[in-house]
Amino acid sequence: MTAATTAEIMSPERLRVAERAKRDPGGCLTALARLIDEAALRRAFDRVREDAAVGVDGVTKDEYGSNLEGHLQQLHERFRSQHYRHQPIRRVHIPKEAGKTRPIGVSAIEDKVVQGALCEVLELVYEPVFLDCSYGFRPGRSAHDALRAVNRMLYRGEATWIIEADIVSYFDSLDRAALKEMIRARVADESLVRLVGKCLHV
Repeated sequence: MTAATTAEIMSPERLRVAERAKRDPGGCLTALARLIDEAALRRAFDRVREDAAVGVDGVTKDEYGSNLEGHLQQLHERFRSQHYRHQPIRRVHIPKEAGKTRPIGVSAIEDKVVQGALCEVLELVYEPVFLDCSYGFRPGRSAHDALRAVNRMLYRGEATWIIEADIVSYFDSLDRAALKEMIRARVADESLVRLVGKCLHV
């Protein structure tokens, strides 16, 4: 999320959550699911790439956006009444080196919207407690920032060894039950944990 986007989402309620998360890094936060409102879903839709791959339903971003307000109202109502269901993932294989391929899952546009809104809430909870040396999948940070940090450490003589590691098929082998328990240590909102579970299940 860019700084402008962060400022934009900081309603008084979201600001209270962010301040509580920073003030109490070991505490549990409640009533988080209600932060996923129509405005959050709209922001998430805006962040979906214009050329985003379509899911199993074949609906493009343009097609979903042709009746955006109606779609988001229906989506929010299904989410609020706990009738939202993540559609199946469309599995595609992308080429890698040596003639190998890597399978990836492509979500439907609507599910990408939900995932984006969920990510927005989880960032409020976790960003204040992440270490400054952490760069992966964080807003406003990239692999280039990590490389610059390593370069500074080497220049100052603060590092002697660099170890590169890659866990094979990490997300395929992830213990989803253990991950949900880790989330429960910080998130005391079962409806939000269930939403995470729906996204992980597919």
